[in-house]
Amino acid sequence: METEVVSNLSYVNGDLDEFISYMNQHHLSQRRGAMIATVNPEIGYATMKDHAYHKVISSADYVLPDGVGVVLMSRLINHPLKSRIAGFEVFMSMLDLANKQSKSIFLYGAKKEVLEAVKQRIDTEYPNVVIAGSCDGYQADKRFVAKQIARSKADMVFVALGYPNQENFIYEYRHLFPQAVCIGLGGSFDVFSGTVKRAPRWMIKTNTEWLYRLIVNPWRWKRMLNIPKYAFAVLKENKGKKRYYPEQVKDQTKQL
Repeated sequence: METEVVSNLSYVNGDLDEFISYMNQHHLSQRRGAMIATVNPEIGYATMKDHAYHKVISSADYVLPDGVGVVLMSRLINHPLKSRIAGFEVFMSMLDLANKQSKSIFLYGAKKEVLEAVKQRIDTEYPNVVIAGSCDGYQADKRFVAKQIARSKADMVFVALGYPNQENFIYEYRHLFPQAVCIGLGGSFDVFSGTVKRAPRWMIKTNTEWLYRLIVNPWRWKRMLNIPKYAFAVLKENKGKKRYYPEQVKDQTKQL
């Protein structure tokens, strides 16, 4: 797979099927671990303002453009990304792979009742998936959870703590479970469990899922302001008027 640099982050430049196929061939089939970061404009803007968080995200083996805003900005600055790769879709595809290959998973995040609903749905729809362990997102001792994951020897670790907590957790503790493919999933457990409804299919296809979220949760409007802030910052940086980092990351546009 190729990558493309947008605002100092090297994104996977492909589609969902290409990415999942690559992960299966080069990681899951070999029990070779990886960190996957899913970046939307809000997270992208956070990395531009927080050097430490940028270091965490840029350390991921794969950074996915999980937001149409990231894709649009890539095209405006002539570093075009082929498509959005949504974290929720990656989650579903990885569950499909786990079911076909009888892989083991660890689930970390969300409320207890949401987590239980996630596990019940997996047991029903993905009967060959081995749930090696789970923990809700309200366990204060992160190292305790990391040791649980290490003992589970899970092939896949799904962390749904929201940013930046999920990425910081994976970054800090992934050395304890080097065989696992780890990904931060934000609110995916809530959607998967049915607690929160995802946007209608037509809105997903037309890249207006963000609008659905705003309509359903109008309190998100302040967070939505990060989208134009991100766009402006990317354009400003691309024109060389401002550097948001102490040093530029290397262009990693190459075969992964």
